[in-house]
Amino acid sequence: MDQIIDGAVSDYLNQLEESKEEFIKDIEELQDQGLSTEQILGVLGALSIADYWLGDVLMRNAIENYLKATSTMLDDMVLFGKITETQLLALRKLQESTILNYTQSLGDEVRLGISESIASGFKGNRLRQQVSGRVGLNAGRIEGIIGMALATYRRSINTVMFESLPDDTQFWYNGPLDDKTRPICRVMISAQPLTRDEIETQFPGALTDGGGFNCRHEWVPLQTPNSNADRDKASEQVYENQKKFTNAKTLQEYYRERST
Repeated sequence: MDQIIDGAVSDYLNQLEESKEEFIKDIEELQDQGLSTEQILGVLGALSIADYWLGDVLMRNAIENYLKATSTMLDDMVLFGKITETQLLALRKLQESTILNYTQSLGDEVRLGISESIASGFKGNRLRQQVSGRVGLNAGRIEGIIGMALATYRRSINTVMFESLPDDTQFWYNGPLDDKTRPICRVMISAQPLTRDEIETQFPGALTDGGGFNCRHEWVPLQTPNSNADRDKASEQVYENQKKFTNAKTLQEYYRERST
């Protein structure tokens, strides 16, 4: 899952940089044509971001590639419970609506940055610096939002499938264990396999949200009814191997270790 998310995030950020540059170049062409500051601001104000940013420039490719990543993620998943095509379509439509709205908001952010820079008389590198320096266009922030959206999509599919499993089904917390792993995620990794009720009691909201914003983990069944025995055995082995490398730690203990 991590590779799919990382690839989708990287592609989105690259497309955003190219689209931002294309937007700026279009405005620079208006300057070269002799349009006044007032005229250029008028053009920017009348511009339909939905038509221009989502249609005419490269962000349309970014959206399409993002949606391809959701399909690839689905192909990569183990469907351990029941989920209908209607439910999958609804979750995908929600993803499409979310990425469209977010991408349009980035277009508005770029337009606002250009407008403010043009009004201040900035050109060239100074204009680009002013646009790139806007909080909403911070690469780390965007990376977190896009990654979170994809991870949430996958966990949402899992949540639907959970409903078809018996109440006593046990789950374990699957995902990377490295220096980025949150203390709360380390605690959940080290927990014994838990039922849904136990997860919600001990870690409220973790079934759908994992460890929080931009979490890379998910709860998966240790075993499922009528499933492949080899797959269940492999799942148990991964769980045991993962658990060997972590123990439940307090927040203070975790950061004390990192500082030594």
